[in-house]
Amino acid sequence: MQLMGWSEDEISYELSNDYSIRKAESEEWGVYCSIYYNIQYIGFFREDGFNSAQKNAFWIYKGESKIGGVRMSPNRIYHLFVIPPYNDTFMVLKLLKKLLIYWSDRTEPIKTFEVLPDQVHLFARAGFWPDEFRCRWMQRPTDHFEVEWNEEFTIESPQIEDDGKGAKRFILEDQIAECSYASFNGSLEATRRKKFSYEDFIPKDEPNYTNEALLTASTLVYDRKSGQLIANCLLGLQGDYAAVYSIGVIPSYRGKGIATLMLKRGLHLLKDKYPFLRLYVMEGNDAESVYTNLGFVPGVQEIQSMYIPVMD
Repeated sequence: MQLMGWSEDEISYELSNDYSIRKAESEEWGVYCSIYYNIQYIGFFREDGFNSAQKNAFWIYKGESKIGGVRMSPNRIYHLFVIPPYNDTFMVLKLLKKLLIYWSDRTEPIKTFEVLPDQVHLFARAGFWPDEFRCRWMQRPTDHFEVEWNEEFTIESPQIEDDGKGAKRFILEDQIAECSYASFNGSLEATRRKKFSYEDFIPKDEPNYTNEALLTASTLVYDRKSGQLIANCLLGLQGDYAAVYSIGVIPSYRGKGIATLMLKRGLHLLKDKYPFLRLYVMEGNDAESVYTNLGFVPGVQEIQSMYIPVMD
C-alpha cells in the first residue's frame, strides 16, 4: 500500500489494508465529535459544536464501518475520537501518525494541542512529547456589575485604526506593549507564550480578532497623575465567543483590585451581547484565584500541546 501526500481536495486516504480516513462534512462530523470526544470537555464547550468549516475533518473507517473521527493536516492532529464499540484508539493513532509523518514538514514539529487527561498517555505512547505547561479554560456568564474606580485612575477603551497597508492596529499599540512587557516579562506566562522581548508583546494579531462590542468592553487603566498606562485587559473572539486575550497589571500597582475591576467592567459591558466570557489560564498562575473569586468556573485541565520533535 502506497501512502498518499496531503491535498485539501483529496477525498480519502488509505492507512492500511483495513483502515482508511475519508473527508467528512463538518456539521455531521461536529455532532459525532461533540458526543464522543470527551464528555467533560464537551460539557464545558457544548456551545461550540466542533463543526467549524475547515477542510481537515475526517471519518476513520475499518473496512466499511465508521469507527471514529479526527482533524488532521500536515504537522497537526487533534480532536481524535472513536465510536463504541470500537476501542483500539492506540492502533488508530499509530496508523494516523504514520500518514501524518508522510504529509508533514519534518523541519517543523508535529503537534497536537489542548490534550485532555484521557488522551495524554495515548499520545505519549505514540511518541508525542508533552510540553511543560498545563492549562485550562475558565468561563462565567456575563452580568451586570457596579464598577467603581479609584479617582487616581483614568479608564479608557482601546481603539483600532487601519495601518495604511490593509491591516489593523491598536492606536496606542506602543503603550499597550510597554504595559504588557512590564506586567509579564520574565514570568512563566511569558515563557509559555514564548514572549521574551518588548517586540513580542506588541499586539499585532489581536486587532484582527475583535469587534466594536469587545473593544468597548476592553480596558486601559492610566495613572491619572503620571499618565502612565498601568494595566490593560484586551478582549477578543475565540471562535464566535468572547474571550480574554490578555490581562496584565504592572507590578507596582498590584494588590489594588485592578484586574478584578477590569474583568467586572468587561462582564458588565458584554451583558446582552455575549452570554459568557472565557479565559485561558496556566496552572499555578496567581491570577487563577482572582478568576475563581469572580465566579469563573474551570474546565478540564489539559497539556497545552504535545509534539513529535523535528527530524535532525
